[in-house]
Amino acid sequence: MRPNELLSYGGNSPEAFVESHLVGNVPLDWDDGLLQRAQYDTSVDGHVNSIFTATLYAQYNSEHEWYSALQQVDRFNASLEGPVTAKAYRAATDAVDLQTHPEGGDVPEGETFGVEPVEFDPKRSETVIEVSDLQEIRSTIEDAVGFEEFWELQQEQLDLAIDRDGISEAVFQGDDQYDDEDKITTLDRVIASSDEEDEATDPNGDPYDAGDLDYGSITRAEDDWADSFVEYHVTEDEQLTEDLVNRFLNNFNEFADVDVYSDTAILTGHDTARVLSDLAADRNNVRNQAAMAEYVRENVGDGQTIRGLSGTARYRDYDGIPIVANQHAIKHGDLSSIFVVPTDTIRGQPRLAIEQFAEPYVETAGRGQTQGYLATGRYREEALMMMHHEAVNRDFSSGALLRDITE
Repeated sequence: MRPNELLSYGGNSPEAFVESHLVGNVPLDWDDGLLQRAQYDTSVDGHVNSIFTATLYAQYNSEHEWYSALQQVDRFNASLEGPVTAKAYRAATDAVDLQTHPEGGDVPEGETFGVEPVEFDPKRSETVIEVSDLQEIRSTIEDAVGFEEFWELQQEQLDLAIDRDGISEAVFQGDDQYDDEDKITTLDRVIASSDEEDEATDPNGDPYDAGDLDYGSITRAEDDWADSFVEYHVTEDEQLTEDLVNRFLNNFNEFADVDVYSDTAILTGHDTARVLSDLAADRNNVRNQAAMAEYVRENVGDGQTIRGLSGTARYRDYDGIPIVANQHAIKHGDLSSIFVVPTDTIRGQPRLAIEQFAEPYVETAGRGQTQGYLATGRYREEALMMMHHEAVNRDFSSGALLRDITE
């Protein structure tokens, strides 16, 4: 029975009818919600409502931890007193040997370091948002999601894309070599070695082709002076144990100029991060540390637990080295590989960083933007942002990779 029929039911008022025939305090406007217009659907218009952010998160997840963890350097702001602006540098090789002479001997000839030029190609990373005039107006009226909100989301997605499709992308046999690659360089090439390219395999188990791991002007097959510390396992994956991690870190500490235990970070996947955390917990007395914490309650909905301590603990570092996990991590084996990256500087320059060679370029067009519709020839709201950057390694020996590992 519809509400407008209640007025003529047995001479009773609508309130009397509701009280006598319905159980509970049901409001008279109970069906108003059924008359409301749906706020989203599967059409194009449905992409401009408030569920847009949640949909993006469900499809992509906005995690870009590796890109965020690496140092960012703006070279375009450099001055004569500040950092150099060049995208190239000279690397010193061939350390000077000890010279001796017998009594009365001749003064030996002077020695110098070997010098190798290193140059990088600026890569362009861009994002373009396009929202029609109708979509922008409709989103503003219905969901309060306008052009600016879309633009902020698009920039967040650019960071995600740089991490997922660039920094965290694995190199496979026969991939485009450095000179033919437009994307920012993956850590697989930034931290690599000549032996790895010659003997190891890609994530599919296929041997690398010559040049697959070349980086900048570095040719891996010839420039072994640019090798990072890479431990790989050719025949089968090695179990990630405390002994393996300790051996890897200790050997790297002997190899590197950087202090591994104070000036580096571990970049890996969530699976390997869990194993490293468990290994770290086994090496520490968790109970003694927890006993020093304050007894607290934890909220669960509107209730609270009993006062006490959590029965578990998870470590965010291994031997003091921070662990940064990423859902897009590179896997050369069953577990995500472990990259160790430097976090300090060498002669005032970051050893490893994402370097911006030009100020980010931004352009907008459309209603109320810097350029109107005539600039594009279409009734569209558009914006573009472009960055000229590259992952630059200024100390190859300060990076390490542990790959081909299993749980």
